[in-house]
Amino acid sequence: MMEGYVCNTGHTFSYTFAITDIVPYISLRNLRNEIFEMRKPSNPFIVTGYHSPSYFCDREEELAWLREQFLNERNSVLYSWRRMGKTALVRHFFYKLQKEKTADGVFVDLLGTVNLAEANKRTAQAILNRFGGLEKGLGTALKKLIGSIGATVGFDPLNGTPQITFGMTRGQSVSGSLEAIGEFLAERKKPVIICIDEFQQVSTYKESNAEATFRTWMQDFPMLRFIFCGSHRHMMLSIFSEESRPFYRSAQIRQLDPLLPEVYARFILSHFRKGGKRIDPPQLERIFGWTRQQTYYVQLVCNKLYGKTEKVEDDLVTEVFGEIIQQEIPLFSSYQQLFTAFQWKLMLAIAREEKVESPMSQHFLAQHGLGAASSVSAALQALVKKEFVIYQDQHYTLHDTLLLRWLQGL
Repeated sequence: MMEGYVCNTGHTFSYTFAITDIVPYISLRNLRNEIFEMRKPSNPFIVTGYHSPSYFCDREEELAWLREQFLNERNSVLYSWRRMGKTALVRHFFYKLQKEKTADGVFVDLLGTVNLAEANKRTAQAILNRFGGLEKGLGTALKKLIGSIGATVGFDPLNGTPQITFGMTRGQSVSGSLEAIGEFLAERKKPVIICIDEFQQVSTYKESNAEATFRTWMQDFPMLRFIFCGSHRHMMLSIFSEESRPFYRSAQIRQLDPLLPEVYARFILSHFRKGGKRIDPPQLERIFGWTRQQTYYVQLVCNKLYGKTEKVEDDLVTEVFGEIIQQEIPLFSSYQQLFTAFQWKLMLAIAREEKVESPMSQHFLAQHGLGAASSVSAALQALVKKEFVIYQDQHYTLHDTLLLRWLQGL
């Protein structure tokens, strides 16, 4: 028996329940999610989560690559800019494997975690969400797992979902918990693929052995497959390419590039036509240019246009661009406090150029009144370290497309 909480008429009550009591609840919750997933969305341009193949654009080459890694029992690394569609790609891959009944996918998001204990909790919670009560008799195995990792299960008082609570904080306890999770997954009938999103977070943990802990987990359970995703190119490549680090050459690496414009255009035009609406190719070119083909921003612009009109006009595209920027201004305005005056000036200069190949060149320095190249070099390093500026394809640019567009309008 364990302690749990429910919320009723604004008050909180404590009660006890057997761990097996949560299994039917989780089954109902998963059934509810499946029903929601089957419902046709009112707007085909999904901006939150993953729905189904009908609302997912292409990525056939990347899907084939992921499948090849899985079938040949290799681990994978996917990295790209934020908002490029890594999460949706992996969830789409998992969806296909689930439909084929060839494997089970587990998605763990490490964004915002600061130590191994938090990473361990996210991992265990993902296992509970994915496998809790989905099969007859699994309740016993789940109960054994939760007992092995030294956790308790209760209900979130706000939304009523099952929630894991951990009392452990020491590194060795985390290792033991991961081992128990590995044993639980290894005993399943179907192969299991674990996607760990924002995996670069591990390199920032206060524990010096954080990367080694995850590497040992992967080595101890060779029949589990892993997909490591990250939105920081340099950090992800360092983790998997530096000889001195635990994950050196332990996985196949692939960068996720923007969708081809002609492929994305066909997808967008098709959904507008199906909805009895119209958008013209030149307007799509504007959208692709303004968003720099970052998947989330393309989806957001198209979502808003689709919801506003039957026929998209050029003025409406401009209006939507402004509307999206306007929503971000309070956040962007606060960014200035994060930088020195010179760093902010340099970032503004890079935004106005959009792409800068030689930020220390006399032409760039003179055009933007930046003074000495040594000052620009120091400020640029700070901006890159804070990940507001990135270096890719032989040039520097801002990482956040909307921030770039806002600065260009100042």
